[in-house]
Amino acid sequence: MIFYTAWPGQDYFDQRTMPDHFHGGLFMRNGIKKTGRLKILLGVARGAGKTSRLLEEGTEMSRSGTDVVVGVAQCGEEETARPECRLERLPLPDTASGEAELDVAAVIKRRPQVVLIDDLAHRAALDGQLYRWQQVERILDEGIDVLATVDVEQLEGMQPLIKEITGKRVEEVVPDAFVRRADELELIDVTEEELAEREAPAPFERRHNLGRAVRQYLASTNFAALRQIALHQMADQVDEWLELYRARRGLLAPSGVREHILVSVHSPFNLERLLRAGVNLAHGLQGSLMVVQLHAPVYHRGEEVTRLPREYIEAVTKPVNGVFIEVELDEEKEVPDKLAEIIREKKITRLVVGHSARSRWEEFWRGSVLSAILHRNRHIDVLVVANRRAFSGKPAGEKPAHKPGGTEALPVCARNLPGRLKVYLGMAAGVGKTYRMLVDGNELLEKGLDVVAGYIETHGRDETCAQIGALEVLPRREVVYRGRNFDELDLDAVLKRRPQLVLIDELAHTNIPGVKNAKRYQDVLEIMRAGIDVYTTLNVQHLESLNDVVEEATGVKVRETVPDWVLDLAREVVLVDLAPSALLLRLEEGKVYPPGKAEQAMANFFQPANLTALRELALRRVAGHLDRQVEKNKHTVSYDGNILVAVNLRPAAERLIRRGFRLAYGLKSNLFVAYFNTGQMRSPAEERVYTYIKTLCQTMGVSFLERQVGRDRDVAVALLMLARELDSRQLFLGHSERNGWQKLLRGSIIDSLLREARDLDLHLIAPPRGEVPRPVRL
Repeated sequence: MIFYTAWPGQDYFDQRTMPDHFHGGLFMRNGIKKTGRLKILLGVARGAGKTSRLLEEGTEMSRSGTDVVVGVAQCGEEETARPECRLERLPLPDTASGEAELDVAAVIKRRPQVVLIDDLAHRAALDGQLYRWQQVERILDEGIDVLATVDVEQLEGMQPLIKEITGKRVEEVVPDAFVRRADELELIDVTEEELAEREAPAPFERRHNLGRAVRQYLASTNFAALRQIALHQMADQVDEWLELYRARRGLLAPSGVREHILVSVHSPFNLERLLRAGVNLAHGLQGSLMVVQLHAPVYHRGEEVTRLPREYIEAVTKPVNGVFIEVELDEEKEVPDKLAEIIREKKITRLVVGHSARSRWEEFWRGSVLSAILHRNRHIDVLVVANRRAFSGKPAGEKPAHKPGGTEALPVCARNLPGRLKVYLGMAAGVGKTYRMLVDGNELLEKGLDVVAGYIETHGRDETCAQIGALEVLPRREVVYRGRNFDELDLDAVLKRRPQLVLIDELAHTNIPGVKNAKRYQDVLEIMRAGIDVYTTLNVQHLESLNDVVEEATGVKVRETVPDWVLDLAREVVLVDLAPSALLLRLEEGKVYPPGKAEQAMANFFQPANLTALRELALRRVAGHLDRQVEKNKHTVSYDGNILVAVNLRPAAERLIRRGFRLAYGLKSNLFVAYFNTGQMRSPAEERVYTYIKTLCQTMGVSFLERQVGRDRDVAVALLMLARELDSRQLFLGHSERNGWQKLLRGSIIDSLLREARDLDLHLIAPPRGEVPRPVRL
């Protein structure tokens, strides 16, 4: 973890107990002198829009009655002179270089509630040549709140990675100790396309030699890699905040947002495959990785196994920042209990172990360590790794085959669309997705592009309404349903008007019955098919593959969803980030929902822990989209073959499908879902599950296969035959729910596979945690 190594500010989750949140005169609290609060806007790269965001937030605070001044901003006087940004600007001292410098004495004398300060890494020409972050420390010590900016590449902890990526050394950096003082940290994201299109303001161009040289900057700097690092590291930081918050409240179970993977190794036997499986999982799922080596007297083919080399394990796991620990045991039978202890203490969500190397006869006499491990860990996912390096009959190094219809295939309706898609992704309503989309739309309109507002949902927010600006607003279609009038996107009006770009809010919206398409994303596909570009907004909880994760993390079942392949269609996916405390403040001030609805939202869904979990999901989803684009440009291929998910007709089947999908998505593998029909009459509940999972697979773009078998005992054989037919080297199943007597009478699919499919990776998926959440439509 690079941004922080400690709690990012005592009040990160407790700000709602404070009278004024980030701003509003925090110099004295309960008669005790306090330092000012610090909020940092962190740009993924130069030109990301930090200064604009700095001034926008300052303006918003000023309109709310907060005393805000501009201490220093690189944009120049003309930026602050805009009608929407009339902020008081403190006079700047004269310098020989002409650089804008911060006058700390003037700030302290003026004593505003909040001061805006650009470029924390800048080294001052005056004031003893202090760095600007050092000047900010003096201001904070005077009890004045500071809103400041810095680029990711200017953080001290990022320097090893920055040098590795760019080959350059950054001279002006901000130390980690200072960043840890921040009470809020927000990421300002920008795509490569946005950065290339922007015209840098004159002072910015003089300082960084950009302007016309933006494309040279993108070429000389590995921008995609910088953005990847920023998104991944910020997501890891948010995950730490979330786990610390839960720990402070006595919540011992994992949050369910990020995968925490543990690989158990205790002999050289199959070591390479175990480590590779753990690294692949950590990479594909953006999870953390820990490897534990259990030292116990282990014998293989009559010879005692030697210790494993630490250097080798650390080298293999280094690409995913793996952690390696060693544990001494007296005998092998202690392994299951020790693993269970580590899993509980480290909040592990997925365990990786090897198939048993013992024969059935040896397991009968000596017992099965693997069976004991599985029995103790039904509450987490377990991957049992194949004993051999390759699938039966496959030569080493041969690339796995791709089958049509897997996760790499798009539905016919989504192929070869001439229109381009851009998605503004956020953690929840109110973070500013629509606002930013409108700002971008107006900028393109000013450049001569034909841009219209197809459907904008302002929720009555004055700031959002004002941003519509000069955009032509197309009329909405009125629909009468059950005696009530509803407004929907007028698809025909958009196609008839035929602009170059149309802005459409709320991609996940479900249309009222009577409209041509059931979902708004289907309207968007038709518009793109007509050659019209679309900008749209989406909250992360509406992505289909994350439905079960959102449900477990927040306790809310989201009903309106969008298939992940729709997001994959986007040429650009940009994150609109906001600290949870800032969003809660917007709710309290009535800037998101009307007062009554806002109070209800804060009492239910809009809780700090929920918002932080959703924020992490949004960061990881944008990072995952960027990862796929980078890998696509590098022409990388999938590995470990296709993935096959075997389901029954129980409610947990949809969770199994989604978890298989997320791994297939991360590994760029194809996914197949199989149901084995024994011919028995289905109950009404089973029929509903059957219909639902077929529809779910169709929506997600996954092949659903149904096979006939004579009885339950035949399922394992049929599953193995299908796996070999599809070249599926990884199988997903739910943990066995049968007890010993049931296994004896009816058999066990998992036990059969553990004996007969030791050349396959078996993923055993845990059931959902806790009670079934209440359905809520968002």
